[in-house]
This record gives sequence, C-alpha cells and structure tokens, in this order.
Amino acid sequence: RRFSIESWQDLSVIASVARSNGRRVRGLLRVNPADPPKARLAMAGVSSQFGFEEDALYERSELLRDAEDAVSIDGVHVYWGTQIGGPTELLAAFESGIAVAQRVATRIGFDLQIVNLGGGFPWPYAHRGAGPDLEPLRDGLLSLHARAGRAHGAQWWFESGRYLAASAGTLIARVMDLKTSKEKQYLILDTGMHHLGGLSGLGRIPRPTVELVPLCPRAGHMTVDVAGQLCTPLDVTARNLTVSEVRPGDLVAISNVGAYGLTASLVGFLGRPTPKEVAHRGSTVVAVHQWRTGHARCHPIPLTGIDHK
Repeated sequence: RRFSIESWQDLSVIASVARSNGRRVRGLLRVNPADPPKARLAMAGVSSQFGFEEDALYERSELLRDAEDAVSIDGVHVYWGTQIGGPTELLAAFESGIAVAQRVATRIGFDLQIVNLGGGFPWPYAHRGAGPDLEPLRDGLLSLHARAGRAHGAQWWFESGRYLAASAGTLIARVMDLKTSKEKQYLILDTGMHHLGGLSGLGRIPRPTVELVPLCPRAGHMTVDVAGQLCTPLDVTARNLTVSEVRPGDLVAISNVGAYGLTASLVGFLGRPTPKEVAHRGSTVVAVHQWRTGHARCHPIPLTGIDHK
C-alpha cells in the first residue's frame, strides 16, 4: 500500500482505487530535479518520462490536498540514474537528492518521513571484474546525515540492485560456427541480442563491452565479430573482439549479467506479459494465443567436461 507517484494521472488512479477499496495508502512523490547527475545513463535532471517536474508540483499542489483522504504523502523519491562513478559522485548525487526532498516537503507542506535516494551503484556489465569499494560512502553518509536538517529524522532508502545482483548471473553460450566473409571472421553463438543487451542491438543504448571467457581454453587468440543466429545483421554482440581460440561446440561465458540479463532483453524485458494475439476471419474469432513468459521449471543442463572452478 505504498506507491511511488510520478504524475497527476498516477495520483488520480491510486486515489480512486484506494477509495473504492475503503483504504488509505501512502505515497512518495517521484521528482525530476532541474539539474542532471554525472551518470552513465541519467534518468533525472533531463527531459524524461519519469517523475514530476518540481515546478509542476508547486503549481498544482492543491491536487495533493484533494487526495488526502485516500493518499498520504510522506516522502520523496529521486532516482538520478545508473552507473554513477564511485563514492564521491554518489555522495554528490545523494546530497542533491536530500536538498530536493527538503525543498519539496517544505514548499508543499508534508512531514518528510522517507527519502528514497535511488541507486546508481556501479558494477561491470558483461565482462569480468568488480565494482568500486563503497566503504567511503559510510563516513560521507554519516556526515551528510548529521547536517541533513529536515531530512535528518527521515528514513533514507537506497536502490542497490545492480551492485547486489550483477555478479550473480553468467550467460553461457555454445559456439555454433566460425566463418570468414570478405576477410572478416565471425564467431556464431547460440545466443544474441534477444538474450543479452537487446536494446543496444536496436541502437537505443550504447553497445556494452563484452568479454567472452572460454570454458575450455586453448592456446592462441583470434579477432572476431561475435554474432547470434537471428536473421538480422543487428544481431551482433561484439565487433573486432580479441578472444582466446575457440572451436564449434565449445562453451563460452559472459560474466556479470545478473542484473541486466534476460529481463533486460528483447525476450522478457522487465518480465512484462506478452500481448494476446487474436486471429479472426471477418467478424469471427478463430484463435487467441499468448506467448508464455516467466521462470518455468526445466530439466537441468549437464555441463560435462567443464572446470567448475
């Protein structure tokens, strides 16, 4: 019964449902601040579909009062973006978020009980390695908390999913073919843009730097374009990538994809349900289909001949 409210339409729908169920719910106002952070992918401080513009909140704050019987506003949500540098950059973003929360609570007039400062905790994607040491955040946050004014007594929430989950997922793929076309060598895998980095395949976000780790390493190296088996030239995982020598049938691994793996792919983005397909002849419906999604149980895949260390 707690919601992050991003627009006046959000507020209207939540209040209506709460009233129809005889409940009073709680909400955080998601705010899009005026200034952007130093982030690899900014989701606030820029033109965005996420959150309220501050001025819009102040101009129509009477709508919040009109919904008070159904929705209690007790906090502010600011999500600056993802892959925010390191402790210094994170602390700067959090300090700006605290300032935004205090400003909004003061101008509108509600008790600031929760400040959701979002995330941005960085971690490598699709290659080996680890994120930065976040230990320095402790002293910085204690200092920020001590001088936080109105936000001092609030709960401070953080969204650390990528930092926690990324290393928990590895994509294992099989080499299907090696071929040469016009002096360029291609390594064909049984995976591709539909499983990993699908939006980059469509040119919507930068293509990640992918590292292929052979599970049965051999001597020698090769430079290849790594492609999948989809019938589109967009299905390329990496270009001009130098890898240890592999052969058809070998298994390779792509590390650190636990946070943005299948649920950031074209197949199952965010686990959203697929649309229903209705086939009709004239005015008669002849079939209705829907692709199944989600984590269905399957038989374990034997990984024989692999050094499991």
